[in-house]
Parts: sequence; structure tokens; C-alpha cells
Amino acid sequence: MEEEVIKSAFELAMERISGMPELTPEEKAAQKEKEYGPMGTALAVKFMNGTLSDTQLPVELNRYSGIQLPIVRRALISSLCSEIRFEKNPGNARRAFNGLAQIAPEKGDLIEECKESYLKIVGEFEAAKEKGFREFGGVANERMKALGISGSAARPNLNENEQWKQELNRIQQSFEPELEHLRNTLMQKLA
Repeated sequence: MEEEVIKSAFELAMERISGMPELTPEEKAAQKEKEYGPMGTALAVKFMNGTLSDTQLPVELNRYSGIQLPIVRRALISSLCSEIRFEKNPGNARRAFNGLAQIAPEKGDLIEECKESYLKIVGEFEAAKEKGFREFGGVANERMKALGISGSAARPNLNENEQWKQELNRIQQSFEPELEHLRNTLMQKLA
């Protein structure tokens, strides 16, 4: 009677692995992006919520080396650039620009130029928003007068007006391509 060989789970796993095809370089790169990218995103979150100061951000980034560093850096830059948007708190965009300046001091002129472009876009957006607000406010006041509601205390609440919300969204969407171009420029030139 022949002696049966009992294989360990490790040996069985190794046999299966040896029969699998090798990963392509693109697949390996994608795997590394999935592995190290979240670390850059986490650094951005910590920086944006104030856990990391301006001076701590580059120190934390430089803890990574080799293949990790460029991947973590790209994810950090991408996450900070995604904070450059229209919002109620413009301090977030300023903080994102400060973070970008800290991790890419050699690109300070570019970052400052983009920051000025951002402020110009936001200024134009705010002007268009204010113009639309006045127009909608005037129409709403006329409707209220037609209903017999008037006086200095009677003001329409446009923040609850669905038509105004849709108009505000339309105005924002008209400026979004400029903002997207700005974010893409920053990501391409800083990564």
C-alpha cells in the first residue's frame, strides 16, 4: 500500500498560486494605488479638520518613502484640490491652498495664481448669485403685495423657495467648469 501524502493548507495554497497568471504592471500599479492612496486622503482629512498644522503636513507626508511617497502625495494633492469648491465656508478652500503650498513650496507661484483665479471665480459667482437673489426677491415681493402682504417686516424667505434653489444650482453649475479646470490644472502640475 502506497503511503498517502497529506498536504498542508500552505502547500495547497502555494500550488494554486503557482497556477495563477502574473499580474500585469498596470494591475500592480493599481493595486499599489488602492493600498497607499487612502493614506494621502487621510492626511488631507486630518489637515482640513485641523488635526495637522501647516508645518506638520509636509513632515507627515515625508514619513513615506519609495513607491509609497508619490502615491500618497498624489492622493493628498487630489483630496486638497477637491476642497476647492463653492461652499458656505470659504475658509476650507484657503486652508486647502495653504496645504498645497506647504507640500509643494517650489510651485508657490502657481498655487498663488490659482488661488487668485479661484477668488475671481468665486467673486463672479457671488455677483451672479446676488443679482439672481435680487431678481427673485423682487418677484416674490410683488407676489406678496398681490396677496395683500406688505411692509418692511414682510420679506420672502428665498432659502425655502424651490425655484430659487433651482436657479442657484443653475448659477453654480455655470461656474463649475471654470472651477473644475482650476482643480485639474493644480492636480496635473503638482502631482
